[in-house]
Amino acid sequence: MALATHAREHRTMFDRIGEWWRQWRDRRAVLAALDQCGRGEVERMAHDVGLGGNELRVLAGRWPDAANLLERRIEALGLDRASVGLTEPQVMRDLQRVCSICDNKRACEHDLDRDPGNPAWQDYCPNADTFAAVAGESAKASSRR
Repeated sequence: MALATHAREHRTMFDRIGEWWRQWRDRRAVLAALDQCGRGEVERMAHDVGLGGNELRVLAGRWPDAANLLERRIEALGLDRASVGLTEPQVMRDLQRVCSICDNKRACEHDLDRDPGNPAWQDYCPNADTFAAVAGESAKASSRR
């Protein structure tokens, strides 16, 4: 029994290492593809999505799961992601961009796991003001219906 438990722990560790490796490899591939495009083309692509070239490179290096916590925070706040995305697509893109480059992911994940309703996240989240504005607009829209 103890051996089976020990084996599961090792498999989980190897699964995590394997996942980390796949993500690292995928990120490197995306950055290599950007490098092949040339600086001018990267700037044009970045401009098309409302970013600077350096921001696009940072986001590409953190892709694909960089904004996963955003989905959880939106849900914890009781906001409708689809509605925000449809009515305010630029706001949603900005939320994603800011979340993707945020340096507080561990604290955010910990708070979401422990107590999503605790307002402590507002002290470190760079999207806190935007979330407050979106929640205010959502409340106004709901009261008009």
